[in-house]
Amino acid sequence: MTAVADGVGGALGGLADAAGRRTGRRPLHARGIVLPASLRIGDDPDAPGAVDTFSGGAVVRLSRAAGLPRPWPDVHGLAVRWERRGRAEALLLSGTGTGSLSRFVLAPRRRVVDGPFTTLMPFRSPDGPVVIAARPAARPDGGLDVLLLSSRLRGPWSRWGVLRVDAPGGAATDDDVRFDPVLDCPSGLATYRWAAALRLPAYRHARRSAPDPGRLPW
Repeated sequence: MTAVADGVGGALGGLADAAGRRTGRRPLHARGIVLPASLRIGDDPDAPGAVDTFSGGAVVRLSRAAGLPRPWPDVHGLAVRWERRGRAEALLLSGTGTGSLSRFVLAPRRRVVDGPFTTLMPFRSPDGPVVIAARPAARPDGGLDVLLLSSRLRGPWSRWGVLRVDAPGGAATDDDVRFDPVLDCPSGLATYRWAAALRLPAYRHARRSAPDPGRLPW
């Protein structure tokens, strides 16, 4: 399986590189906005893939995969980065469902708050393969409250943490912050070799291209 993933990952990386060179922009999730946030994880020690408790500041990037303007639907991305004991940790989630199969299927939507997100690919944990999900909800102040959940490949979801994203203020920004869920996966979790082989080549090529700032109303 790893050999197949290496081949597919290399092909995806080549496509990402070609698209980035042609447009000068990231081939996917080029249009986005970076916002400060606060994160708390490790809420339920009995949740699948439970990690040690952490509470502190984080950075969030919300994006649209194809960069289509609203009201066109698009696959939204939600990336989170934080530091624990001097080490960067990150999650990268995409718009999906949360059913036993739909949690692994991308779902285009008009707005960030129109549905859940998952990591698509599972993390390795002491509980076996674990998927992380997010359910965003808009706040009256213009920010987002995001409930983080965890589950095995199939089965119910458990509370994993909560993310509070600040409201956009002033001009939209898309700072070139690095979000790498493969090399910087959360402490207590690990990336499967086949998942890393699929993702890393495309990530490397995508980082060579510039982001495209664009405000994303919820």
